Amino acid sequence: MDWHIGYAERFVELANLSSGMRVLDAATGTGLAALAAARVVGTSGQVVGVDISAGMLEEAERLLAESELANVAYLKADVTALDEFETESFDAVLCCAGMLYLQADRALAAWHRALKPGGLVGFSAMRAGFPVAARLFRECAADFGLALSDPMSEVGSEVRSREVVSRAGFAFERAVPDVIGLPPKSARDLWRSHAVSPHYPEVTSLTSEELAAFEFSYVARFGDVLGKPGTFDLPVIYIYARKL
Repeated sequence: MDWHIGYAERFVELANLSSGMRVLDAATGTGLAALAAARVVGTSGQVVGVDISAGMLEEAERLLAESELANVAYLKADVTALDEFETESFDAVLCCAGMLYLQADRALAAWHRALKPGGLVGFSAMRAGFPVAARLFRECAADFGLALSDPMSEVGSEVRSREVVSRAGFAFERAVPDVIGLPPKSARDLWRSHAVSPHYPEVTSLTSEELAAFEFSYVARFGDVLGKPGTFDLPVIYIYARKL
């Protein structure tokens, strides 16, 4: 949990929120960015965390109760639609790490509608091609006839992020690069997490024998990079733009 907290707090710090703002935390997950934003906007401000997962929101509510903050509310809803909110309802829309699970154009269109003129949109993204373990999984998959897409291809670079926010009607402000140190995991744990990832549904087309061979190949190839510097480094980008 520690690296998630630092990641969320850094993202919110760079957003330069002000006291009294009304902030939407899109794809809030367990609410780490929502809590960080709530501390910045203060008692005169408000943060609404939105997520489609009831399980995530249950954990967010637990963490909120522990924080004793009174200016945060959570709502189960689709962050790529936001039909529950009127147009121009928020001063800022933030999305920490959630772009991995969203279609960027659709999400940004909804956030643009929800923002007041001049309002801030901010999101964080893994740099395309990372983490190393996921890139290696996709490379191994190709040996078994699977063409797996990088889920960060839409926004995982400064150029692509600028393009996607401009397309949605925002004025790009800045992209701040950073590197997160992920906790080390074994090759087999990483295999299991990627093999069931919703980003790679093509894996289910393999037979049990092919899956076993895929796992063997992945574990062997990951062993070759395990001791190399940067194997568990995660390059990220914090993106900020304004509604025109």
